[in-house]
Amino acid sequence: MSILKVDTLQPATASAIHNAGSVVQVVEGSATAFNVTSSTSLTASNLSATITPKFSSSKILISLSINGAYHATETDYIVFHIYKGSSNHHSVSTAVGQNGETASQSVAHYYLDSPSTTSATTYTLYMRSGTGAANVGINNYGIGGDGSTRSTIILTEIAQ
Repeated sequence: MSILKVDTLQPATASAIHNAGSVVQVVEGSATAFNVTSSTSLTASNLSATITPKFSSSKILISLSINGAYHATETDYIVFHIYKGSSNHHSVSTAVGQNGETASQSVAHYYLDSPSTTSATTYTLYMRSGTGAANVGINNYGIGGDGSTRSTIILTEIAQ
């Protein structure tokens, strides 16, 4: 009978750990609080997450779930954008409020980013009112009322 004992086992190369397409890490950010604005300028919401990619060649899959995109009046609508750091990265298309109804709707959004870095990278959901007529935002509305569910942003690093 043979026994193999080691203190540390290290692969010869990084690719030996993660093949292309494999998940390297997953990071989640969430928010439950009712978060609103009446500004027509993009304003940071309370929904964000930070990931530090292990490989500069990795892709980051941004998975966004907003449980209660809210607008208070029929004359307003909500606009969402995702920022990477302090830069406006891309828009999240919704029709919330654009059909002349007041509503609290769920919104799902996915985006595959290529950050080309191993530095900490923060993705934040920004929002603004379409007209400034009233409050818009994220109410996380469920059976228990405002703030009874949560919205999430999940960042998945995928090896390339």
